[in-house]
Amino acid sequence: MQKNILIVGFILCLTFLTGCASFPIQRGGGPAKALEPAPLLKFDDVPVPRGFKLLANESFAFHTEETRVGLLKYAGSPTADAVVLFYKEQMAQLGWTLLNVVEYGRRILNFDKIDQTCIITVEPTATKTLVTISVAPKSRVAPSAPAKAGSFRPANTGAK
Repeated sequence: MQKNILIVGFILCLTFLTGCASFPIQRGGGPAKALEPAPLLKFDDVPVPRGFKLLANESFAFHTEETRVGLLKYAGSPTADAVVLFYKEQMAQLGWTLLNVVEYGRRILNFDKIDQTCIITVEPTATKTLVTISVAPKSRVAPSAPAKAGSFRPANTGAK
């Protein structure tokens, strides 16, 4: 009797574990709907999909008249693919240029403006999608001074 219970329990566990992977569940019951931006934003030109909640204890933002820096983390239920599509569309409308997308489980989108960069990481988990937005000024590399004529000296090799 106990052996039968173990077999039935094993079969039920196996059914539940493989059933989730075999049958795609579509949230919302219909065709994928385009995501909309949330009404309140930390940065006015970096949108967040409606329904995503700020993870305040994992985020920070700093603004001055000259610069802004931030690392903002959000969690929500839309799929990672829907979120990536949202950012590709919305960021272009707000003046950002998509530089590249790196995908390897998580997705990393790199955007550029005149004096700012924005990196958006979209990471699916078992129960939600995590979005991390990083905004920072571009690095300013000082131009190198041109070499003066006659300033090149070969290294001393010790040979005479």
